[in-house]
This record gives sequence, C-alpha cells and structure tokens, in this order.
Amino acid sequence: MRQGQPAKEMHVGRPHGDPTMLEGDILVTAVGEHYALGRLKADRDTQEHLGWQPDRTEAVKQACALAGANHRVFLYASAGASDYLPFDCAEVSK
Repeated sequence: MRQGQPAKEMHVGRPHGDPTMLEGDILVTAVGEHYALGRLKADRDTQEHLGWQPDRTEAVKQACALAGANHRVFLYASAGASDYLPFDCAEVSK
C-alpha cells in the first residue's frame, strides 16, 4: 500500500461460499501491466488492497512474504476472471 493512502476494498469476483480461499489469504491479480496484491477479508468475497507490483515474480514473492506460514497465495489471470490458481510458496524459497 502506498504511504498516506487508505486501504481500498476490491470485489474478488468468485462464487460465494468458495471453501478454497480463507480470510487472510493473499490474492495476486493481473491488472493491465501490473499485479495487484490483496488480502481476503472475513466475508471471503472482498479483499483489502495491499499494493501493486509491475513484475509478476516480485508480486508473487511479496504475496508469499505477506501470506507467511498461516495463509495461502492465489493467482488470478485478470481482474474480471473467476478462475484462479493456488500458488505453492515453498517453490519461491527454493
């Protein structure tokens, strides 16, 4: 998140009740030529915007660091996509 700017809320756009993602999980979404990072909120339908990265590799590294050991990272191909892929952060640390 940029300094001095409030966190923004974004709609995730996936089916309600999706048990795959849980509160606190990190989402990396391709938006134009950047990647948005967000933390899934308790309703599992919105996310807190955490920042932007111009590079996918850096976005994934940052997402994994934010997720820590207790949360997972999911990748969206685009902002309007409903399909996502779980990302194995253990692969980043190798």
